[in-house]
Amino acid sequence: MKEKLGATGLGCPHCFNPDVIRYGKTNAGNARMQCRACRKTFTPHQVTPRQSENIQQVLSQLSVGDHQSETPAYRTLTQAMGWCEGALHDTFSVVRQIATQIFILPFQGKMAQQKLYTIVSTDADSGRVLQVSTNYSPWKTSEALCYRGGESMVQERVNPCTVEHIRQQEGQFMQRSQFDEIDYGRAQLKENSQGCIVRPVVAIHGHFQRLKRRYPRVSDHYLMHECMLRGAAITAWAPEVRSGATHLWFVVEDTSEIAMPEMEFRHTGTWRIGWWTNQWQRWSRGDAHKMIALLTGQKQVVHPAAVSLRTCQQFYDWLMAHPWHQHSGKFSARTLSAQLVCLAYSYNQQHQAVATEK
Repeated sequence: MKEKLGATGLGCPHCFNPDVIRYGKTNAGNARMQCRACRKTFTPHQVTPRQSENIQQVLSQLSVGDHQSETPAYRTLTQAMGWCEGALHDTFSVVRQIATQIFILPFQGKMAQQKLYTIVSTDADSGRVLQVSTNYSPWKTSEALCYRGGESMVQERVNPCTVEHIRQQEGQFMQRSQFDEIDYGRAQLKENSQGCIVRPVVAIHGHFQRLKRRYPRVSDHYLMHECMLRGAAITAWAPEVRSGATHLWFVVEDTSEIAMPEMEFRHTGTWRIGWWTNQWQRWSRGDAHKMIALLTGQKQVVHPAAVSLRTCQQFYDWLMAHPWHQHSGKFSARTLSAQLVCLAYSYNQQHQAVATEK
């Protein structure tokens, strides 16, 4: 952990505190960081020309779905992941609306088709991927934090935009032994594998804590209908939620809705649903629908057309159509987690190129 934090600048390599700030430059012109907790300074690792060449080679191989699983190749992939992760956040643009969705991806573990819990957050305005996290940890942790999944299988949502489906989802939340006990299927690493698979709640809270440090002035979170996403976002943005500066929304929508931008939305119903009696609204255009619920109690200030997970879905669709996807289920959890960060960087580069052309 010390090595990764010191290399990426995403946290303090001395006390492991994630709250770091830019603190001038070295005589060589490299950025210096300071930890707000222990006040020590450090300089993130600078990529050498040789390493930069290796990183570009990894990205080029991934672009055609190629990756070698040998240890030297993984070391280079780790370098590429650290560089790409920094590039995802190396921006001075202000992010105001963040969409967050969960996807389950297969990996090769103790058996084939193990499940990796993946959290993706995008800028709901620009479509840029802001952060990708999984519940794989390269470090061992206590048994209490490790995931012990059962036989649960993720069900395909044929038509989620119905009141019955929302009620069913809320009922499933209440049936959990604890709200933070998410059982999404088997996720066992190979014997003697490095790291561990942590409980989804650990990955979710870590994901939102990192988002808060990088994008503190978010006005709206558009969340997939999962109560732990709500809990993690409220925890990370607690002062802003209390003051009314940040709003949280649940979103459930037809994927076909994305393909019909020329039609106007119209309000087609309102219901109070679930333990928290959230007010759900259904908005429709043509035969496509979306269900949205404002979770923070403030007056609705965003047009329902903007409340969407489409930027997350577009990244997922891009992944599914990518040559990498044909072989992704054969990779280990640690390799897959690193590849996803690199692919998010590549997606942003393509997305920006298309936007520039327009």
